[in-house]
Amino acid sequence: MELEDVDVVQILIVSVLIFLPLLYELSSTFKYYAKMWLLYVILAFGSLLTIILGLHRWRDPENAKLICWILSYTSKLFGIRAEIRGSENLRLDKPCVVVANHQSSLDLFGMYMNGVWPDRCVPLAKKELRMVPFYGWVAWLTGAIFIDRLNPESAKGTIDATVKVLREQNLKVWVFPEGTRNHDAGLLPFKKGAFHLAITAQVPVCPVVFSSYSEFYSKKEKRFGTGKFTITVLPPIMTDGKTTEDVTELTEQVRKQMLNVYNESSMQRLESNGVN
Repeated sequence: MELEDVDVVQILIVSVLIFLPLLYELSSTFKYYAKMWLLYVILAFGSLLTIILGLHRWRDPENAKLICWILSYTSKLFGIRAEIRGSENLRLDKPCVVVANHQSSLDLFGMYMNGVWPDRCVPLAKKELRMVPFYGWVAWLTGAIFIDRLNPESAKGTIDATVKVLREQNLKVWVFPEGTRNHDAGLLPFKKGAFHLAITAQVPVCPVVFSSYSEFYSKKEKRFGTGKFTITVLPPIMTDGKTTEDVTELTEQVRKQMLNVYNESSMQRLESNGVN
C-alpha cells in the first residue's frame, strides 16, 4: 500500500513537471499570470533585501541604487531590454521635477534603469502606497514623498514642503503626472501638481517617455513576452520667471511634447520589429 502511495505521488510530481512547462508554452494567459506572479515575488524579496541593507540610511535617496541593481537583473531575467535616448538630459547638478508616462508595473524597469534614474532622486507617490507591505516601506526608506490626492489642502501643504526639501537637499522628484496607470495607447490628461511644484520651486521639468509595451505586454490580452522598448529623455524645460498662472500652459505644453514622442517612438519600435 505504501509503495502504491509513493508511486502515485511520483506520478503526480512527474505529471506536474511535464504539464506546467507545456501549459506555459501553449497558454499565453498562463504565461502572463506565471510571469506576473514571479515578478511580484522577486520585487517582494528585493524590497526585503533593500530594507535590511538600507536600515542604517533612513530616508536616503542613495538606497534607490540597490533597487536599480535588483531591477537591472530582473529585466534581463524577463528578457526585457530598453534603448535609452537622451540620458544626458538627466545629468543635472541641480534640483528638477522628472515627469514620465505611466503604463504598468513594468515602468519600474525603465524608471530604475541605469542611465535613467538620476542621482538624489525620490518618487512622489500617493499616500496609500506607504501602507503597502514591502513596497511602501522601501519607498519610504528611499525618501519618497507621499501626497494625499483626495485632500487638496493636504496636497498643497505637501507641495509647499517639497519645494523646501528640493532646495535644501538638492533633490530631484520623479512624478507620474497621469496619476494612474494607462493601459491604453497614448497619454491620459496630466494632473497639475508636478508642474505647480516645478514653477513654485523654479526648477526645470525633465520629461521622460516610455514607448508602448504592446509588442510584448498587454494586461487586457494577458500577454507577457520578451521584447524591447524605447526610453526617451527630453531636454529640460526651464521654469525661470514663470508663475502659478503659467501652470496650465506648462502642463499642456509638456503633455503635448511627450505625446508626440510617445507616438513616434512607439511606431519606430513596431517598425523595427517588422510589425505593421
